[in-house]
Amino acid sequence: MSRQLISLKKRGEIWHYSYTSPTGDRVRRSSRTTDKNLATQLASKEYNECWRVFKLGERPEYYWQEAVVQWLEEKPKRKQDRNMIYGLRWLDRYLGNKKLNEIDRNLIKFIQTEKAKEGVKNRTINAILQQIRVILRAAVEWDWLDKCPAIKLLPEPKRRIRWLTESEEMRLMQELPEHLKAIVQFAILTGLRMSNITQLKWSQIDLPKKLAWVNSDESKTGNSIGIPLNDKAIEVIITQFGKHKENVFTYKGKPVRIANTKAFRNALSRAGIKDFRFHDLRHTWATRHIMSGTPLYVLQELGGWSKTDTVRKYAHLSVEHLHSHVNNVQLFGTKLAQH
Repeated sequence: MSRQLISLKKRGEIWHYSYTSPTGDRVRRSSRTTDKNLATQLASKEYNECWRVFKLGERPEYYWQEAVVQWLEEKPKRKQDRNMIYGLRWLDRYLGNKKLNEIDRNLIKFIQTEKAKEGVKNRTINAILQQIRVILRAAVEWDWLDKCPAIKLLPEPKRRIRWLTESEEMRLMQELPEHLKAIVQFAILTGLRMSNITQLKWSQIDLPKKLAWVNSDESKTGNSIGIPLNDKAIEVIITQFGKHKENVFTYKGKPVRIANTKAFRNALSRAGIKDFRFHDLRHTWATRHIMSGTPLYVLQELGGWSKTDTVRKYAHLSVEHLHSHVNNVQLFGTKLAQH
């Protein structure tokens, strides 16, 4: 192959190559190596494969990076998920220059081991493994890959359900700054996720109908969610009148972007509340519903959950439906029974 067909340039310490594909497209890639000879070999191999696909009709071999870009294009909401993007960037060091058919169980096991060296929990490792799996499964659907390798997740402890007690809530409200107090109260009263509260706009509220809603592009499930507002939630909304023409919750005249701030965590600390996250306010809302007798199917609809299993984790907190059956078991032949 003539060197003129491939262009090599050094950027910093890394060699980059480019060539024109049979379809006329200009392809540019990083060789990820400081060795010029190795970079030339990688470029030549890819160039030859490209022409072989064009001439012989073979299926092209796609790279991990191409699959990630394609998946993010199909799932634009995921671009806003900081944890997802962080995980994909972390994986790039191991998979960035890999073809999809080179990602096998041994490589995945190696990645799992490397992540474990960081001293993280199994849940964090599983998040990385799930990111690999979802990309590879999508590649199978696109016919970019024949089969996704089996990826076994590590065992995780059952997730605890943490909610605010009455006394904890009272102490927390005394410590929160005013702008966060309104957000926390609204979270407890509606069960909305943090991003749905901080991004809530006046156009999403109908006070006469006592209703708010989350648009489908802002919902975790991709479905629109209607939120009936109780009187207390409406009182919180009213306190925000006139502060901003578009966003409901603000701080010093600007929309609040995130509520799980240092100020929130410091308020928890001053209130003596441990092992509590902002998302636990949603657990607080769900727990109080269950303990007040709200049926699981109603809670599922109120919370916008798509799966029943997600709601069933609260089922053990409700015993109202069991009271009518407890007298089915009695003692016989005892003074207690006679009494």
